[in-house]
Amino acid sequence: MLRMPVLQHIQNSTDFMLAYALDPLTIGILIAVSAGIFEEGFRFLFRQFLIKPGECSILQPIIFGLGHGIAEALIVLIPALSLAPVSQLGLAFLERVLAIILHINLTIVVWNGFQKNKKFLYLLIAIAIHGFVNSLIPVFSSFPNSIALIEGALAVTDIIMTGYSYYSSKYYVQGRNSHEEIKN
Repeated sequence: MLRMPVLQHIQNSTDFMLAYALDPLTIGILIAVSAGIFEEGFRFLFRQFLIKPGECSILQPIIFGLGHGIAEALIVLIPALSLAPVSQLGLAFLERVLAIILHINLTIVVWNGFQKNKKFLYLLIAIAIHGFVNSLIPVFSSFPNSIALIEGALAVTDIIMTGYSYYSSKYYVQGRNSHEEIKN
């Protein structure tokens, strides 16, 4: 919610328009990475200050990521519903489902940092993954089959991240015995 007004303000500046005209790919990547910084930073701050206790079940980050992903999907899809018939929104719905899966997995990455007492390292990892995935949009946008490339890369990332998340369940209360120490 904070990122969009900041981007709108920046995009109205002459400096931004000039930079975008000179190097649209770099500016597109920077905008993509900003999503990772803002969204993963929000997850981190929310977990740090508003969610207690320190140890939790794997369901906590799954539910948080699901809520975040659905909220973002509604923000993206509701305006699209007024512009196109529902029958033409199949690919948009698929993209949002893939994005929701990514949000769940990225939330697990951020939460893993708290579970393993390596908060900032895992925050940086989540920002890097999020920035990488979003950067595929400006990188692939000039290709003739850009949508298939972007969504295919997102699907592959989701598969890898879901495997990682499944593996990560051992860091959470139900994934291990309560007396076991978390192994790095």
